[in-house]
Amino acid sequence: MSGPTEPEFSGPDRVRLAQSFGATAAAYELGRPEYPDEALTFWDDCGAFERDNVILDLAAGTGKLTRLLPMICNLHAVEPLAQMRAEFSRAVPDVEVLDGTAEQIPFPPGTFDAVLVGQAFHWFDHQVALDEIARVLKPGGGVGMIWNEDDVDAAPWLADVVDEKRATAASTVIGEHPVVEIIDANSGFGPAETFECRWEHLTSVEGVLADMLSRSYVSVLPPDERLTVLTRTRQAIERHLGSDVETISYPYRTTTIWSPLVAATPA
Repeated sequence: MSGPTEPEFSGPDRVRLAQSFGATAAAYELGRPEYPDEALTFWDDCGAFERDNVILDLAAGTGKLTRLLPMICNLHAVEPLAQMRAEFSRAVPDVEVLDGTAEQIPFPPGTFDAVLVGQAFHWFDHQVALDEIARVLKPGGGVGMIWNEDDVDAAPWLADVVDEKRATAASTVIGEHPVVEIIDANSGFGPAETFECRWEHLTSVEGVLADMLSRSYVSVLPPDERLTVLTRTRQAIERHLGSDVETISYPYRTTTIWSPLVAATPA
C-alpha cells in the first residue's frame, strides 16, 4: 500500500490557501471529523503511546487529533494560525498550543518520542519539514500522519457532495505524489508503514456545510461563489436524504502512516 497522495500546490497558492483556515476556524471545529480509534491503536502498536512519551501534534488546528491522544503521554501542540489556536485552547484547555510551523518547530533537538500530523502534511515544504521533524525527535522515535478521506463507495449520496468538492478544488491541484514515497525519500526516516480503515462520522447538514466551508479552496472564494457552493451542497444532500434529515452518517476512509526515525538531523 503506497498511502494517500498529496496534492501539490504552487507557492503562492499554498500560502494563500493555508492561511485561509484562520477565517474559517469555527467552521473547521464544527464540521471536520475527528479520527477513528483503530488509527490510534495502529500508532500505539508502533510504540507511539508508551507511558510518559512526549508527543507533538504538529499543525494541530483546532485539536481534532490532540484531544484523542492518551493522557498517559506528555502532550504538546504547534499551530501557525492564531484563530485556530484560539479554537484549540477552547476545545483542549489542558494542552498548551504554541505558535510555530512544520519548517520551524519551536522546540530543542531530541524533545519528542513521536510527532503526529493530522490532515496537514500537504501544506508543508515536505523535505524541509521532515528534516525539522527528525531534528526534534528522540532516537527511537517516529513520525505519524493521518488523513480522513471521503469514502464515496460506501454511500451513493456522497458522490454529489464529493463532485462539488472536486469541481471547486480542481484549479488548485497541479500534481500528486504518494506520501510514502515522500517520506521514504528522506534519509532520516525508515520505511513507512500504513494502515487503512473505514468508519462513519455522525454529523448533520450544518456539519457537512461547515466542513465544506472549512475547505481552503471554498473559503477563499468570493462570498457569492461560496454561497453557491454551499447551496449546491445542501441541495445534493436533500435530493438523496430528504429536506428533514437530522443525523447524517458520513463515511470516511482513514489512512494512517508511521515511519521510524533512523538518523536525527544535526542541530
